[in-house]
Amino acid sequence: MANTNTKLQRVAIYIRVSSDEQAEKGDSIRDQRERCARYIDEHKDMILQDIYIDDGISGQKLDREDFGRLLLAVQNGEIDIIIFTKLDRWFRSLRHYLNTQAILEKAGVSWTAIDQPYFDTSTPYGRAFVAQSMTWAELEAQNGGLRIKDVFKTKVAHGEAITGKVPRGYRIENKHLVLSDEAPAIYDAVQYFCKTQSMGKTLMYLRDVHGMVMTLNNLRESILLNEKLTGRYRDNPNYCPRIISDEMWDTVQSIFDRNQTCRSSQRYPYIFSGLLICKECGHRLTSTQINCTRHQKNGVTRRYRYPAYACKWYKQRLCTNSREFRESHIEAYLLEHIEEELSAYSVEYYAKERAVINKSNQRQTVQKKLDRLKDLYLNEIISLDEYKRDRAQLSEQLSNIPAVPQKRADPAQYLQLLSGNFKDIYAGMTNEEKRTFWRSIIHSIKVPPIGTPITDFEITFL
Repeated sequence: MANTNTKLQRVAIYIRVSSDEQAEKGDSIRDQRERCARYIDEHKDMILQDIYIDDGISGQKLDREDFGRLLLAVQNGEIDIIIFTKLDRWFRSLRHYLNTQAILEKAGVSWTAIDQPYFDTSTPYGRAFVAQSMTWAELEAQNGGLRIKDVFKTKVAHGEAITGKVPRGYRIENKHLVLSDEAPAIYDAVQYFCKTQSMGKTLMYLRDVHGMVMTLNNLRESILLNEKLTGRYRDNPNYCPRIISDEMWDTVQSIFDRNQTCRSSQRYPYIFSGLLICKECGHRLTSTQINCTRHQKNGVTRRYRYPAYACKWYKQRLCTNSREFRESHIEAYLLEHIEEELSAYSVEYYAKERAVINKSNQRQTVQKKLDRLKDLYLNEIISLDEYKRDRAQLSEQLSNIPAVPQKRADPAQYLQLLSGNFKDIYAGMTNEEKRTFWRSIIHSIKVPPIGTPITDFEITFL
């Protein structure tokens, strides 16, 4: 771009490359730097101000670290002209380009694409031509993104890995995910987390028992919240072999759902965060505080705050339950009635346990018959028609036997704990320890709405 000023122009070099473009077009950072530096050397009225590099960032994104640093230098009056190799290094979004161009024009800064000298921002016609070109560049970038999404969608539908990065417990074989030697350890870790509900303990368990070291974030994102472990991914329910059952996955998500109200930033460690559910609307209660004012006989006014829980949907007029439940009242009720609640649950538990054992035995019996039937056919003792007929009958019997539910915690261990000096031990616990205790035996507590006794709690044990 021509400039009639005799003084030296302070030139900023802007370089941007995404990993895909560098691999496909060879438009590397070194290549752009060398060509821009050569351009400055060929112009005696130019001097390098600084080089700004954004590596691996799309041109459609405005939030680029060095690009932001470049605009700051422009606004501080440190730059006269910006150069880059091609227009698509600068932007691929017309809206972002126009917003930035307004900043440059206000500061009196121009720019040029050294490989496309016909782009000239010093004239109205040149600016109009650049804006038109940016429209086509943006369209090309968006179409490229759509093509990539279509390719990924096809790969997922065929169960193919779309990147070389795979979750722990898997490896890639013939473009598909298969179980690796770590799969049993991952299953064991998820099962341990379901039992302890502690990511910290699970990390130590993985390290000490299986020799696997990872960060807390990796455990959460790549294992506990990774649906691929169930064999599902996006719209493909059979994307890869499963490591954990759907029941175990639901348990993990339930734990995280209950934990979301238990923030480490809370000043007061609420004991029952994530456990209380409104009977009226079915949503979890949130922690709050009840403010009370008491006037003493001597004229002194004292103000108190009590930790409590309330349904947030009431304030949004989506629930009629306006009650606030003091934490101390819930705690007192549990300490007084937990033993009888557990005893009642124990009767129900052992009755269901006998039914579960009976159903499990029935399913095993039918499954053995199916296995023997297959052996008879393979050994040519029965014909194909006989095999199909008998298999259909046995399969129907199997489908009529209810699936065995996930085993719940045995209440006997908790009843044994409560039979000793439990209340004395409990009184010496911190709030964090109390919360851990209640969450180790209770799945949820449904609290009553207005018009029913305030202690009409419905406790569900783990």
